[in-house]
Amino acid sequence: MLPYNTYMQTLLETVPPQAPCVLHIDLKAIRENYLSLQGFIRKGALCAAVLKADAYGLGQDAIGATLYEAGCRDFFFAYIDEALQARKKFPHKDLNLYIFNGVLPRTEDYFIEHNLIPCLISQEQVERWACHAQKLSRKLPCLLHIDTGMGREGLPYDVLKEVAKSPLLDNLEIRYVMSHMANSNNSGSQKNKLQLDRFLKARRLLPKAKASLATFANSSGLTLGDNYQFDLVRPGMALYGYKNESYGTLLDLKPCLRTFARILLTRHIPKGETLGYNCTHTCKRDTRVALVSVGHRDGILRAASNKGYVLINGKKAPIIGTVSMDVLMADITDQPESAVRSNMWAEIYGDITSTRDFAENEGTSVYELLVRHGTRYHRIYTS
Repeated sequence: MLPYNTYMQTLLETVPPQAPCVLHIDLKAIRENYLSLQGFIRKGALCAAVLKADAYGLGQDAIGATLYEAGCRDFFFAYIDEALQARKKFPHKDLNLYIFNGVLPRTEDYFIEHNLIPCLISQEQVERWACHAQKLSRKLPCLLHIDTGMGREGLPYDVLKEVAKSPLLDNLEIRYVMSHMANSNNSGSQKNKLQLDRFLKARRLLPKAKASLATFANSSGLTLGDNYQFDLVRPGMALYGYKNESYGTLLDLKPCLRTFARILLTRHIPKGETLGYNCTHTCKRDTRVALVSVGHRDGILRAASNKGYVLINGKKAPIIGTVSMDVLMADITDQPESAVRSNMWAEIYGDITSTRDFAENEGTSVYELLVRHGTRYHRIYTS
């Protein structure tokens, strides 16, 4: 096998000459991450996959197919249209497609026609779905979401007490009772245990037949112990190889993404001159600059101006000046004149410059960084 850098250079030579920037998504890494997660959780539990927001901006079609081949049958989306894309691509009858944000008015028929399963997040949604079941004279599948401390979606405990007494539940096939963890990336947080206790207490309000299966843990929550994993875990970011300190050495997850952008030109800027909009950088020495074809249209925040670096020839090239819509500037003064030239590739983030470090330099999170990639990236999927 070719060394990785040689392999990537060979791969980048296949990119259309007009493409300014590239996302390389390693499907093998995603597959291995999924299998590692499935092998880590307690025996009998299932590992779902969160594919909302176009699989965190990485492409739900290719990633969904990879995960299906790896054995995943449970997929979560935020909204109906995301799941409809998946159902069209993968019409398998054994595929469970769940909608986090539930059933909105006049959407009931979409769920029925396309075999989608809502996560009911309010009393209003419980009533809406149960009434539709009555209308069809059959039980309808759903997940029942309980708020245990996120303060966002889900039935609060007092509301659940009323719903649990309602005959409307007789019209529902509750596949899983669920909740969502608010601070699971902080393994020492008391909030984790508090939410778990609240979840167990809330489940006891429901008839046993209605609350036999549960799903509670997200990417970080599943590392907190078997008692957090229940019957189904819902990893999102972990599938793509991005983990936090709660993982420690428990799992060797592999980041699946590397991003590259072309160098448009190099030029010399005299000492004392300013660079870019608003003159935010003044050259303290004669400076050689590479103009790199990626900007805030492509998800690189203006906040990255004069912070962090890109990699050119595997060496750090600090970002200098204001990141603009289409380009950023990198300081290559310390590299030999002949080593950097136009049409070479700069690595924006990836294996060496971690995606997490790049996000932190921008003052944001990996979640935000991944989902805001624009349409100008040429995507390469390898497996």
